[in-house]
Amino acid sequence: MNELTELQSYYADLMNELDHSSTSQGNYKELLFIEKLLPYIEEQGVVNDLELYHFYKPGSSYGRIDGLGFNGDFNDLDLDQLELVILINDFIHDDNIKSLTNSRIELLKKLGLNFFNSALKKDFIESLEESSDGYRAAKEIFQKYRRIESIKLIILTNAQISNRVADKKEVDEDVNIPLTIDIWDIKRIFDLENSQSKSEAIEIDLDDWGGSIPSLLATQSEELISYLCVVNGQTIADLYDEYGARLLEANVRSFLQFRGKINKGIRKTIKTEPEYFFSYNNGLTATASDVEYDKSRQVITKINNLQIVNGGQTTASLLLTQKKDKVDLKNIQVQLKLNVVSDAKSDDLISNISRFANSQNAIKDSDFFSNHPFHRSLERLSRQILAPTSKERIKPTRWYYERARGSYLNAQSKLTDAGKKAFKSEHPKEQLIIKTDLAKIYLIFDKRPHDAIKGAQIAFSGFAQLIEKIWDSQPDTVNDYFFKELVAKFIIWNACKKAVYKQEEFVGNTKATLTAYTIHVLKALMDKQGLEFNYPKIWQDQTVNDFYHDQFIETSIKINALLNQFSEETGKAVLSMAKSKDNLVKVQTIIDKGECFSLDMMFKTQLVSKSVIEEKRQDSAQQNKTVTRAVSGLIELCNTPPAKWLSLIKDAEDKGVLSEPDKQILSLVPNVLLGKSLKTPTDKQVDLINKTLVKLEDKGIYLEAG
Repeated sequence: MNELTELQSYYADLMNELDHSSTSQGNYKELLFIEKLLPYIEEQGVVNDLELYHFYKPGSSYGRIDGLGFNGDFNDLDLDQLELVILINDFIHDDNIKSLTNSRIELLKKLGLNFFNSALKKDFIESLEESSDGYRAAKEIFQKYRRIESIKLIILTNAQISNRVADKKEVDEDVNIPLTIDIWDIKRIFDLENSQSKSEAIEIDLDDWGGSIPSLLATQSEELISYLCVVNGQTIADLYDEYGARLLEANVRSFLQFRGKINKGIRKTIKTEPEYFFSYNNGLTATASDVEYDKSRQVITKINNLQIVNGGQTTASLLLTQKKDKVDLKNIQVQLKLNVVSDAKSDDLISNISRFANSQNAIKDSDFFSNHPFHRSLERLSRQILAPTSKERIKPTRWYYERARGSYLNAQSKLTDAGKKAFKSEHPKEQLIIKTDLAKIYLIFDKRPHDAIKGAQIAFSGFAQLIEKIWDSQPDTVNDYFFKELVAKFIIWNACKKAVYKQEEFVGNTKATLTAYTIHVLKALMDKQGLEFNYPKIWQDQTVNDFYHDQFIETSIKINALLNQFSEETGKAVLSMAKSKDNLVKVQTIIDKGECFSLDMMFKTQLVSKSVIEEKRQDSAQQNKTVTRAVSGLIELCNTPPAKWLSLIKDAEDKGVLSEPDKQILSLVPNVLLGKSLKTPTDKQVDLINKTLVKLEDKGIYLEAG
């Protein structure tokens, strides 16, 4: 199948998926399109946390907006530069892929800038209903205007950019602030998802960024080539200014987002002793998929897919100090260790380079979660465990956990049409669990709905930290039952989401928030009564019944009214307010009073005692631990060469201390090692072998170590 046909097939699948979701959830395809693809944008570091606001009055000059966000630390008044991010969603209802032309881009750009300019006028803001999306978005811009130094206009579309569209930096006469346009068309989304790459490739021709960089070839193998380089500080700042967080490897991006401010020591050196920066600073560590290296001049001229894995704070501090203090970076040189990694080993090598490069820093293993054992275990479980049949499906299916972005598509890429049909039958698209959804669900059920509704990167980092604690202290709990309970939670979340999204009286961009808080309220009420969702039954049924649906609607209506009440009292938008811990505490106070929320009697018949679920978790963990111990015991026995086993048996026979049953049980291991038997000893047999060895040791006969 050629690339064009694959893109058309992807487009058809996407439109069918949106059509199905729109029918089942009673929601507009335009909104579903944004919600599906927004995680892609956030994962690439284009924007940290984007709120969905929809405002458009055709025929007016007020402009249009579908989403709003800010890049920068807007809580730090000392760091006053912000990048305003405006999202325009250009969704087209058509069975075929349409072209995105220059004229269409110009129109969408004008609409976005018109809204920005309108938002700076008090009379425009005052003309809007205070509860409307337009009012809230305009007020955000108006309040932060003096700190906005640049604008990024994101155009999200299911069209494909025309080949005639010029690739140029935007300078616009309609606004006196630097403007860049970032277009996410169907081809760009398809390429990113199909590549299974964590990041969109960045291709850098260093002639455009201050010139080639001096480099020494340090080590070379088939899988990895390493260079020691010296890069000018201005080059690093300019690259970071252009590409932002996309330049940082995803885990470093999360680290910088949560803990990264201008480092005072780095800032002082830049300002007062730039000539010593190379000596004082540890430099950067980065990876790339390919470089162009001029051996005669010992310089690198081009870098493909550059990702900084260590030194994110240095990178950010160079740019931010320059902007804050207006310093010259041309006299600053930075050491760069650049590792060119082969495609075959990129996943493991990049993970190890990240981990070891940051081993002396504050970044923990949870920051390198993409290759964490938990991640891999969940992927393995999802491929092994068959889901029970249900009313909708007479054949067993599997829930597909997508550890690497795009693996669901990639698994089908080389299949025939019949093979793809069989794959989709076994792994239905509605049973695809992506990482960002998993993070949301886990946080919601962990009583953190306010964190779950934050941006994809923020939510996923919080989720990673939770899992790190579990994996360190109780790795045996990540087992078959753990996966089944996780799927049951996904089913609950999806059912609640469908119920909430069908409520026309709810404001569209608050529905994800209402879904998270509805489940949280129900969990809090259950905790008070010692009850829990019946996860094993939900797994077995692969669905929830109408009693759940009725409870979801009743609770969501009440939490919607409560959040809107809080919004009116505080003057804050529901979306931003609901993300705060203070708001969660206020909701919990109302729950504790027992005056607003309650569990319906019929819904309670679907629940079980919390102790039942706790016992199930403990039993499955113990069983997993026993199996693990048995496997480890067998591996240890098999590490001893067969000759040592045969020598032990002969020695015991010669001394007359070995019975025939004991001889047979001990012979199991050397028989397997010598290929005389294909049957691996069972757990019980491994236990008997160890007991027999203990009996022989009591008589002075020992198995020599391998």
